[in-house]
Amino acid sequence: MENRVNPTAAVKTGWSLTKEHLIVSLGLILGYCVVNMLMGFLPTEGIMSLVSSLLTLAISSAWTLGMTRITICAVDGEEPQFSMFGEAMHRFGSMVLLMLALFGIMMVPIIVILIIALILGFNVDALEGIVSSNPYEMMEAMQSMGMLFLLIMIPCIYLGIRFIFAPYVLVDRGLGVIDSIKASWTASAPIQGRILVFMLLIFLAYIIGFVCFFVGLFISTITALYAQAAFYRQVFPAGIQDPLMVEDANVVMN
Repeated sequence: MENRVNPTAAVKTGWSLTKEHLIVSLGLILGYCVVNMLMGFLPTEGIMSLVSSLLTLAISSAWTLGMTRITICAVDGEEPQFSMFGEAMHRFGSMVLLMLALFGIMMVPIIVILIIALILGFNVDALEGIVSSNPYEMMEAMQSMGMLFLLIMIPCIYLGIRFIFAPYVLVDRGLGVIDSIKASWTASAPIQGRILVFMLLIFLAYIIGFVCFFVGLFISTITALYAQAAFYRQVFPAGIQDPLMVEDANVVMN
């Protein structure tokens, strides 16, 4: 499997698909941005705070579901269409549960690290020095914050690598939430280094987009979406019938 997993090729494919389907992709991105802007006008007090959170989860899940479907189809040679969003909505409930499950899993190491930091005497009050006029207090606070941030980011990046394929498996293969997580975990095991390289390339694309300001960020986002679908297809070729039945690292190799 490792021989056919090429992060650079996936990004190049993402860029080619971005140029080929730019208009439709921009329409989808702009539509999502408009919906998020409208969400910002919702009241956030009392019960409306819960309603707003649930709507945000629902919109995010629908967006992830639809774009996953569209980008996979584009990689497979199909023309992206707005109707593909509707075709994927029968998996909406599963996508919501998957996002909640992944969020819960990601939160576990964060909570554990924070608890350990407090037990070991991490000085929370020292963080107030960030807004202090005393340069020594400010430096100490920034060091503390930087160390804590690094400790939190390490497990988050690792879990992000292991679960990168879960939404794609759920949409493309029709697996359940647990099975999608399991398939991603197993398939990512032998190629963690290449996944990290791919993530760094995508990060670089976002930096380039940021340098190019507003329009550049849209292009970078579209390229990243298509590239990730292309990377997924390298690991899970279309001809594989069941990526879950193999219990060891040979999954998706046959």
